[in-house]
Amino acid sequence: MTLRPMLRSSLTLALAFAAGAAWAEHPEANPNVAEVKPGDTVEVVRLPEQIFLRSQNDPDDIIWNRVPLYRTHLLPAPPVHESVRLRFDDGAMRGKHLYFQVARTSERFYVRLRWKDESEDRANSVDGFSDGVAVQYALNGVDTSYMMGTGPEKPVNIWYWRADLSDVENLAAGGFGSTMLLPEQEVSGAGAYVEREIAQDSEWQVVMSRPLEAEGEHEVSFDGESVPVSFAVWQGSDHERDGNKRITHTWILLDTGSDD
Repeated sequence: MTLRPMLRSSLTLALAFAAGAAWAEHPEANPNVAEVKPGDTVEVVRLPEQIFLRSQNDPDDIIWNRVPLYRTHLLPAPPVHESVRLRFDDGAMRGKHLYFQVARTSERFYVRLRWKDESEDRANSVDGFSDGVAVQYALNGVDTSYMMGTGPEKPVNIWYWRADLSDVENLAAGGFGSTMLLPEQEVSGAGAYVEREIAQDSEWQVVMSRPLEAEGEHEVSFDGESVPVSFAVWQGSDHERDGNKRITHTWILLDTGSDD
């Protein structure tokens, strides 16, 4: 696969270099996994029509062994207000690797996400916070803010999975405080916590999918040549919730293969 870099701002370059340095020192480094930086383009794999998943959103389906695996580096989200920093645990200030795979059939789009997590956090209470992950799509170009969109003219579509929920929420936002649940809830998903003998090797595996055809105006369309995407992870053990999360700082582009 070829990753095609686009023009980046000086801030994006700085973040990319920081992520690259973190990857070089990280024990998860694997030559069989392509490192993706903000601004790169990743091809969405077209699954053969005669291949069927064991179930629609099975995180452990054997088909994922045939789909290229990518890794990107998540960094703490910039706080919208300095007081938010009071909620940051030391662990939440570190970067984190997220592994992802993207695939499609003639009818459906899939994204599979994996990240290391030493604890399975499903509670969502006053003192406990749930693990979670989200995929965010820019609906009107890469000049959309990766921080929840840029107003009503440049919104984002968000697929949000949380360990204490049974399914995926299909959301839209046009800036801070504007997140809304869409009437179209066709995004589905499933997650599994895989506990390893060594705790630091335990991980979450989550698959989210949706029919290719968008039903509403605030749902991402996969008909274009490329789709800007970013990711977010919430780690409950680090008290992450709401805007306190780790994210990709600006967009990765998905080559949807819609012209094939």
